[in-house]
Amino acid sequence: MSHAVTLWIPDLLNHLRVKEAQSALKVLSLPGLQTLLAKADRFAVKPQNFYEQASFLFHQPSCLSIAATKAGVEIKDYDESLFWLSVDPVQMVPDRDTLVLIPGNTLQITDDESKSLITAFNEHFAEDKVELIWATATRWYLSIKQPVDIQTTYIEKLAYQSVNEHYPKGNASQYWRQLINETQMLFYTHPINEKRREKGWPEINSVWIWGEGKIDSSQVLRRTDAAIYSQNVYLSGMAKQTGSLSFSEPANYQAWLKQIQSNNDLKINKHFISLNSTSDDLDSLQLEDWITLLKQLEVDWFAPLLNAVKSGNIDSLLLDLGQTYRSHIKPSNLKRFWRLKKSLSQV
Repeated sequence: MSHAVTLWIPDLLNHLRVKEAQSALKVLSLPGLQTLLAKADRFAVKPQNFYEQASFLFHQPSCLSIAATKAGVEIKDYDESLFWLSVDPVQMVPDRDTLVLIPGNTLQITDDESKSLITAFNEHFAEDKVELIWATATRWYLSIKQPVDIQTTYIEKLAYQSVNEHYPKGNASQYWRQLINETQMLFYTHPINEKRREKGWPEINSVWIWGEGKIDSSQVLRRTDAAIYSQNVYLSGMAKQTGSLSFSEPANYQAWLKQIQSNNDLKINKHFISLNSTSDDLDSLQLEDWITLLKQLEVDWFAPLLNAVKSGNIDSLLLDLGQTYRSHIKPSNLKRFWRLKKSLSQV
């Protein structure tokens, strides 16, 4: 059976990183990756956030609702008919005339701290019948029977940025802005933050509301012949919504190949592999470490993928590496002898 594979490593070859590394890339030899990029058909990439890209790459007609998709795999009594919001614990740091958002995944929030703050929140807003649902220490949800008119900004865009221009908008915006303000006052005096201040730790002094929506089944393309490989909760939720299989992120090509061979009876021949654990660390990598990563990916993925395309085991390979284009390769593309490998500084 031939397979169609999408390999997504967000921002791996981001143009700013490539520009910074021009000298190193001119002498770097990664024949697998360079051959794939040279022989491929290129398709321009329009600006999209992570969730829009994920939905597009998995052939969805539109972006699957963020909170509803994630809640589908994280909330035990999940109800698809409800309107869902992510309400994540964060730190707001004053900076002149604004507040800067520090995401919860950097605050080392324990489960006990998280649950204690949720309890305080739910008691405070009980009269409003607003009740948060705990999923993890840094991911909370809110479900509502009827959709509300609210437009929010996804939290990754605001990490370490001013929130002034990004508070919820829409007819219901005033209520949600007030809820955020009240939560800040509530959390500021909570014993959890009093202890954190005493220890010099960052506070958990606010929430950010985002990812609004509900699942519209008419806008979900079922893909029962496909599988998603990722630890990312949104991608796992997308697999569930589309009827696809969901597996953890493979360590390398050989681990992925072994996995599909062991599940051969499932007749899955479309594979969406997202190396999010790799891309999550990219911003913190020094240039030398990034070059080392590229060399390792050449061994773990690019060279084996090229060989699989050559042999016909993969008859369609789509690479999205954070460039201004996506690369699509079929076995017939490899016959393009006139397309010579280029230095990665030119790709």
